[in-house]
Amino acid sequence: MYFNLGKGIAIVLPTLLYCLLISKQLSASELTVAEDVVFTALPEQCVTLRQGRSCFATVELQWQSPSKQSFCLYQEGDEKQLGCWKNSNNVQIKINFESNKSVKYQLRKTINNKVVAETQVEVSWQHKNTARKRRWRLF
Repeated sequence: MYFNLGKGIAIVLPTLLYCLLISKQLSASELTVAEDVVFTALPEQCVTLRQGRSCFATVELQWQSPSKQSFCLYQEGDEKQLGCWKNSNNVQIKINFESNKSVKYQLRKTINNKVVAETQVEVSWQHKNTARKRRWRLF
């Protein structure tokens, strides 16, 4: 009898773990579907001539959601709001971008300040800075 009980536990325990795992995945996917927000930045990349120099561009940030929601826009690492929208499902704004490194933008819910979506403007360069000095001689 003890042997049969061991087989039962060996079958029931993995089945219970599988069911728990499936239920957690379903609730996570339901949450994703409910908050399906698309957040983009155009252009996604800003190119400067030399490494370390600031890149200047006009970036269009756009977000869309299937239902009307209230969000605020933030730059990652900065708690100052760049803008807020209430009961909107499609917003486009243009911002003046100036940075020498890549910048992430975040959409946060106005109610709980939870990050819902992120997008990034990547800064790259054409020429890497070299440490050597160039000396010109006429003779």
